[in-house]
Amino acid sequence: MPDARPDLADPLAALAPPGVQAEAADLARDAFTRAFRHAAAESSPFPLDALRTQCLDWVRADPGAEARALRMALLLAGLDQWGLAFSQAFGIQAIPPLTALIGALRTGLDPEEDVQFQRQFERLDATETAAIDFKIALRRQIHLALWHAMGAGESLEAVEPVIQALGSQLLALDAGMPELGWRLVADTLAHIQIRLLEESGAAGLAQSGTQCLFASLRQAWPKEHHDRVMAQATQAVLAWQRARRPSAG
Repeated sequence: MPDARPDLADPLAALAPPGVQAEAADLARDAFTRAFRHAAAESSPFPLDALRTQCLDWVRADPGAEARALRMALLLAGLDQWGLAFSQAFGIQAIPPLTALIGALRTGLDPEEDVQFQRQFERLDATETAAIDFKIALRRQIHLALWHAMGAGESLEAVEPVIQALGSQLLALDAGMPELGWRLVADTLAHIQIRLLEESGAAGLAQSGTQCLFASLRQAWPKEHHDRVMAQATQAVLAWQRARRPSAG
């Protein structure tokens, strides 16, 4: 399917090309998943040192100090957003393993590294296009993870907080990025529809929960804006369907 990323200039691309940004999103997802699962069910000690080393090895893989600072900023921003999203969705006050990992990574910086980290972290929010590939991948992963959690629930009533949290995050993303947020929201909505088409046997709660989510967005947005977002999502789904068809001849 077409990328949600429009042809934009990313001021951080020289330090973190799109491939590195994708790696940052994946590493944040994987590290959060391990921390969250451990907090939810594991009884053995959390492998903090091993996970910290894995993260630091990736951060330090670039020889440039600024690039390393940006890698750390991307990773910590991703972990923080994962933690916030799941805390809101499941009413969790804290995720101790995640807090420990973020603390271990942050406190390991020396004064000069910390200054460089702060500078790069601030640059992420300075412009919407800063690390745009990372932002697209991160939000897509978080939103789809919540959607899958919704579909795995026991009843529509039981997953209502997850639906509300996902809807709130999509609305906040749209409002927080006035120029590009709607594209990121459309990307999520397109991927949700694609998942339903791919998992045609999943129906049930996934279908009804998605209907509730889409209905809440329709009520929250002005009609013109809602139609714009949904048109973008529909175009992406249609492009995905065309790409799957056998070529003629």
